[in-house]
Amino acid sequence: MTQESTEIEIRQAVEADRDTLAKLIVRAFADVTTNRSREEQFGLIGGRTWDEWEADIMRTIDVDRVIVAEAAGTAVGFATYELDDATRIGTVSDNAVLPEFRGRGIGAQLLARVLGLLEEAGMEFAEVSTGSDDPYTPARRMYERQGFRPYFRSVYYMKKLKQGAV
Repeated sequence: MTQESTEIEIRQAVEADRDTLAKLIVRAFADVTTNRSREEQFGLIGGRTWDEWEADIMRTIDVDRVIVAEAAGTAVGFATYELDDATRIGTVSDNAVLPEFRGRGIGAQLLARVLGLLEEAGMEFAEVSTGSDDPYTPARRMYERQGFRPYFRSVYYMKKLKQGAV
């Protein structure tokens, strides 16, 4: 069986997935950062590298809101989501697939599963955001194929503040 024809299983994340998810998020997003690393642009965040900070998010996230894509028992992607009962808007927070597994519809399978979970939870709308630069073009296409339409465009800015500023 070739890697291209490997069967993909989508499953609910469990506590034992935390370290795997922490490594997966760093690898999955490594190729979509800007030409200069975030450390070069802004320095450390809370005394940690940005990759360490990103990995820690996955170590503390509610695993009940994470699904995992596996190929031959190995995690190759994941999606996270949030529910807002007040607004009835479900948010796809992250949808990531390892670079070597992209282009096989895994991200679309993860997204479809999350949309189903949002519907089951009674959400009326689903929202997702992604970068507007070139590395995010495949993600934007996938979201639009799944029926998402741009709601508004924005730019995410960051500025490093003086050390010790309160």
